[in-house]
Amino acid sequence: MIATSAQTDIEESIKEIIQSKLSGSELDWFKRNIIFENSAQFFQTFGLISRNISPVIPQWTAKEKIQLEKFYPGFTHSNWDLQELCRCLLMVYLPVGQNVEIIKNLAQMADIKELVCLYRGLYFLKNAPDFILLVQEGIRTNMVAVFDAIALANPFAAKYLPIDPWNQLVLKAVFMGRPLYQIIDLDLRKSEKLALIVHDYIHERWSAGRLVTPEIWRLVAGYVNQEIAADLLSAIETGDTLTKPAALKALKESSFYNESEISKELLQDSVITWHEIGTKYYSQLKS
Repeated sequence: MIATSAQTDIEESIKEIIQSKLSGSELDWFKRNIIFENSAQFFQTFGLISRNISPVIPQWTAKEKIQLEKFYPGFTHSNWDLQELCRCLLMVYLPVGQNVEIIKNLAQMADIKELVCLYRGLYFLKNAPDFILLVQEGIRTNMVAVFDAIALANPFAAKYLPIDPWNQLVLKAVFMGRPLYQIIDLDLRKSEKLALIVHDYIHERWSAGRLVTPEIWRLVAGYVNQEIAADLLSAIETGDTLTKPAALKALKESSFYNESEISKELLQDSVITWHEIGTKYYSQLKS
């Protein structure tokens, strides 16, 4: 197998951006090794990147950020380092007819950091939909870093996963306490089925005397029935400073919303965005 050059303008632009961030010695080594003749050489180069490329997180120009977000929505919201980027570029250089088997084999032998790169990089591949089953298997991981690589700031799941695996990903993010606001296109992929499952989960938590993240109400917004509306009103009355506006946001999108039942002070707080609710909540957890 002889690796071919990048076949699309997108791939060429990615290559140029990545290589522009390498030092002279790193670029020389990478150019010598990016052309590989067989899968064994690909695996070897993939592993040697950690020894020859620094793990520095590049500083992007405004133009580069625009380009990268166009190619990969969510890219600038995660801290890709040069090692990850170079490994991703190696994956792009794999021939499309052979990359599925090679990347599956790589997933079986990779360490955690390599798996993170692998799942992050799949979206860049020309035949990205061919890796849906691999991603579905990855969702079952117990490794937080690997799950985050699939679920957070990665457009693959929203674009390619069928509804049931998508719901599984979102629910697992809830169970694991991961930041929902970092899931790409979360609102576009919401469904009544997911809302009802989440509502049952909320009741299980409450029955056990446990709290739920204020972000969870985002998942029922748009699918509020009478029972959910009653729970939202309860959350508005008894919740903390982030739960109250979160529950109100979800309620306002329903036919059960009655502004006269809500205090003016709380109505002012409800202008907060879901992104702000998520960032503030996880900031509190870290403090």
